[in-house]
Parts: sequence; structure tokens; C-alpha cells
Amino acid sequence: MVFRGVPSKACQRCRDRRLKCDLRKESCSSCLRAVVPCSGYRDTRGLRIADESKAVQKKAISRKSPPSGQNIFWLPVSLEGQARDAFFVHYVAGTTTTWDFLRLYYSTSSSNHLALSIDAASLAYLAHEMHSETALAGARKKYVSALRTTSKAVQSPGLVAAEPTLLASLVLDLFEKITNADSKHNGAWKSHVNGALALVRLRGLDQFQDPSALKILVRLSTNFIITAIASGDPVPNELGTLRAYVGKQLHAVDPKWHLTDLMIHYANLRANILRGIISIDDYVRASLKLDSKLQSLSNEMPASWIYTTTILDHDSEGVYERRFDSYTDRHVTQTWNVLRLIRILLNQSVLQHCLGGAESSITETVPLLIQTTCDIIIAMARDICASVPQYVKCKGTYRARHQPPPSVQELAPSSMESHNTPGNSCHINSASRLLDVYTLIFSLYIVGDASSLTHFMKPWVITQLHYIGEHYGIRNAELVARILEKGKEINPWSVYTLLGSYAFVA
Repeated sequence: MVFRGVPSKACQRCRDRRLKCDLRKESCSSCLRAVVPCSGYRDTRGLRIADESKAVQKKAISRKSPPSGQNIFWLPVSLEGQARDAFFVHYVAGTTTTWDFLRLYYSTSSSNHLALSIDAASLAYLAHEMHSETALAGARKKYVSALRTTSKAVQSPGLVAAEPTLLASLVLDLFEKITNADSKHNGAWKSHVNGALALVRLRGLDQFQDPSALKILVRLSTNFIITAIASGDPVPNELGTLRAYVGKQLHAVDPKWHLTDLMIHYANLRANILRGIISIDDYVRASLKLDSKLQSLSNEMPASWIYTTTILDHDSEGVYERRFDSYTDRHVTQTWNVLRLIRILLNQSVLQHCLGGAESSITETVPLLIQTTCDIIIAMARDICASVPQYVKCKGTYRARHQPPPSVQELAPSSMESHNTPGNSCHINSASRLLDVYTLIFSLYIVGDASSLTHFMKPWVITQLHYIGEHYGIRNAELVARILEKGKEINPWSVYTLLGSYAFVA
């Protein structure tokens, strides 16, 4: 059955955009492909339907290539096809392009080990976005097949060093991050990045020359470092060699690249104290040294990375202490907030040691350390709160006075002119908007979790998380809000893995 025009029963998104709505039971294909919640359908009574299925099938078969434009979904698409489209729209060529090196593999043979890995990750992604048990069950079946075929490829002299095998390992790792919230007791959670690094070693760094190949190494290095941090493992020197090679090839100098290098130091420092390799005093000294480097990085941000500050002349529920900051884009905001949350975690650990009361070689400096660490934690928490309204707030008109840093006053755009500024209407159906908001959840958790110092911020943080959950349909925000409300002591990186690690925000 095919509808003439846009039927009154079509979901709201299809009606608004004049799209053909296939009225699938759980969600129409158009909304699935856009990876947005489907509003459902109107009453079927009075709906005029014409049976034109044969005519449409004949028209579709006669087409030599898919038509351009939006009205192309005439025939039912398999769940795997919908999942793959959603995956490529999100990760490869749409919302985020961090996996754009997979672009050439969209139509890979379904029996190929890389294709099976992509199908597994695609179905897992669709299951997460649409809360579909059917998609999740299909993802797990594909994952088992992908593991089997990838294992055979690794044992084949002709395939082990080939690019598809390396990519399969990275995509299987993505599947693990999407579906598994436990980084402690699951070997597969980190086995795929370890395997990918081994494949790079086998292949040799000099085989990675073109931009696409270098992006693969960047993706691997980022994923490996974050996996190590969440698992409490050290980062091997081999990864540092890989990053030095890539940095030289790409002439990488941006703040995010430098921050990732500092994250290696954080990962190793965390692993050393967890394994009892260094003393508490040495850990404190190393933490303070790393915090100083992070402070220097923030002081040396290029002008294009500087945010503008707006102070409201009235209270607003969605703005903490009448202040919000505006950034050029999500990637800049995320880099700043990662820097801040790492500084919060470092200074919290130093503060915990100072308040522990045990004798040490730094006892005489404890009062000063306590004051300094407290000031840093509160300042970083306030900065994170100020980054939220730009992406979360949808309603209201703000009367504001701007306070950009004097050194960039002429360079920074007015925060009230930004398309992401509070006061503008929000586009709930925008996948990019949802990603903007999702990246804030972990940073908000870190602020709320530091409640010994940020107890006056915690209620506001919880309110924002509930708002994100209800307004944007992001149930993980509600889950994190409940964790904070219960006040249980949970390893922050366990919450990070619960949110999908870098699967949804990198």
C-alpha cells in the first residue's frame, strides 16, 4: 500500500517535510534513517489508501540508481539496511565524520568480515537510538559472525595486514562500547583496540601515508587512550610512537591534539596509583605537575578557541548564576570540558590525600594545597555549568550584557548571534543537536559528583539532566540524574562507560 501525497496519518516529521511515510509499526523508515524519535500516527479512520504497490515496484525496479532528494523510500527496507544507513549518516558522512574513512566500505559484501562488523555496530547503534530489542538481538548475532570471520582473516597471510582487517577490529571495538557498560570484567571491552594496535605494528607505520589512512591511526590512538583510562590500564610507549608519527605527518598542533597527549600522562598516572606502583606523595606531585600543564594549555588556546561570556540581568532556571558561555562549535566545547573534568578529578584526588591526615613529605604545604585545589575544582565546575545553556536551553528571551575576554573582544562573535544561543528555538529532531547535548552529560556528572565542594551546584546539575532526559528523549541523562540523586560513590569512569564511552561523543 502506498499513500498519495502526505496522508493525515503520517508522523509529524513526514507531514512537516512532505515526505512519504511508510507507517512502520514502531517507527517509520524516514525517522529511523534520520535517527530521531518517531511521533507516531493519527487515527486511520477516514484515511484514503490506494493500492499502487505493483506500480511502485515496477517504477523502483526500472531505476538504474537511487534518486536524489528526500522522497525515495517507496519500498520497505530491511532492518539491516536501515541500521547501516543510520550508522553512516551519524558516523561517516553526517552528524559526525570521525569514521569517514569507512566511506568506501558502504557497499561491502555482506559475507566480508568488515561488512559483518559494520552490520553489528550499525544494528547496535540503531538499537541504542530506537530502544529496539530486535535490533540488539540482530546486532549480537552479527557480532558473533564478525568475530568468527575476522579471526579467520587474522590467520590468513593475505588478509591479516590488509586495511579491512584493521578496520574490522576498530568497528568491533565500537560495538563493544555501544553495547557494554562494563570495562572492568569484560576482556572484549579492550581486546579489539589491543588487536588493532597489533595489526598496525604488523603492517608498519610507513604503510600509513594518505590522509584517510592517517585518520585511522588517529581514531585508534584516541580510542586506545580512552579505553586505557576507563580500564585503569597504562598506555604503552608504542602508542606514543604512533602519535608522534601521525602528528608529524599531519602537522598536528591544535589544542585537542595536545590535550590527548596529556591524557596519556593521566592514563599512566591513574594506572600507577591503582596498581600501587608509585607512592601517594609521588602521585600528588605528578598530579600537580599534570594539572599545571593543563592550566598552561588552557592559557595558550588560540583565539578561535576562546569562548565569549554573557551575564544575564535576571535569574534563569536554565542558566547557573546568570552566566553562560558561547563556543564556536561542539568540538571546541567538548575539548574545553574534557580539560576541565580531568583537572577536577586530579585536584579531587590531591584534596583527598591532603584531608587524609597521613604524614608525608608535603605535610607543611597541605593548607595551601587544600585551598588551591578547592578553588580549582569550583572554578572548573562553574565553567562546565556555563557551557550547558548554549546547547540545552530552547526557550526564553535573554537580556544580557556581554563580557568577552578583552584580548579577543573583536575576534569573538557575539554569543547572542550564535545559532546555538539560548533563546533561539531548538530543533529536537536534529541528530546534531542531540549529539551536542549528549556530550554534556558526563561533564555534568563530574560536577555533580564533586558535591563536597559543589553541593550548591548539584541541584542545578540534576535539574539539567532531568530536562535533557525529558525534553530530548535521552534516557541516559535521566539515569545519570538518578545516580547523583542516590549519592552513591561510583567510579566516574564507570559512569563514562555506561554512557557508551567514546561511541556517541567522539
